[in-house]
Amino acid sequence: MTLPDDTGRPTTFGVDTGFLVFNERTYPELIALLDALDVPTAASDMSFSVQTPGAGVGGGPLEWSGSNLSTVFAQRRNLGNRRFWRMLADIVRFNRVTTQLALQEADLGDHSPLMQPLADFLREHRFSAEFRDWYFLPMLGCIWSCPTDQMLRFPVATMIRFCHNHGLIQLTQRPQWFTVPQGARRYVQKIVQQLPDARLNSPVRALLRDADGVRVVTDARVEHFDAVVLACHSDQALRLLGDGA
Repeated sequence: MTLPDDTGRPTTFGVDTGFLVFNERTYPELIALLDALDVPTAASDMSFSVQTPGAGVGGGPLEWSGSNLSTVFAQRRNLGNRRFWRMLADIVRFNRVTTQLALQEADLGDHSPLMQPLADFLREHRFSAEFRDWYFLPMLGCIWSCPTDQMLRFPVATMIRFCHNHGLIQLTQRPQWFTVPQGARRYVQKIVQQLPDARLNSPVRALLRDADGVRVVTDARVEHFDAVVLACHSDQALRLLGDGA
């Protein structure tokens, strides 16, 4: 994007819309792809910090970070803040409860507590408002780009699977995170170089199955293929497939 710099002169900045970080435990296939493309990677810091206006002692902002004890109590007055200690106690309890549910998921089945909305789960387990507003919702906001009321309607299973797989509900032995220096364009460029016919600005409007394969409908043409890979979100895939979903 192009924005004015400190002097008012238009300056172009790159915005990375690809993935930002990955780890060896959860992303083995991505790591294999980057290795095959000879794309360099580097260790990254996966930190978490929160600022909540008006929630601090005396009506100021509440600020803390989870990196270490010093950053947790970056505002030293929180050492005597009972509400802050309540949040910390709930974080420990939340990690314990959700880790147990994650390990039991296969045995609990589809009608388990994992299917209830997050709002009901927090209420049932009596997690505090401080925990919800100063930790839980800010953390989910780093993961899911959607309004908080929509987050609270998600099933518990969606949150627990992601957080457990990524080491977000454990205080120790968290995975080392990595990133691609210079962003997604490094590996996108290398992938495009290996594609014989990469088309930009050609949105697919529909996918029509027939006995011989799939017809791909765009604004410019209809083409036939033996098979199609849908690298998109599930709701987008359903719209493309229509009645053939």
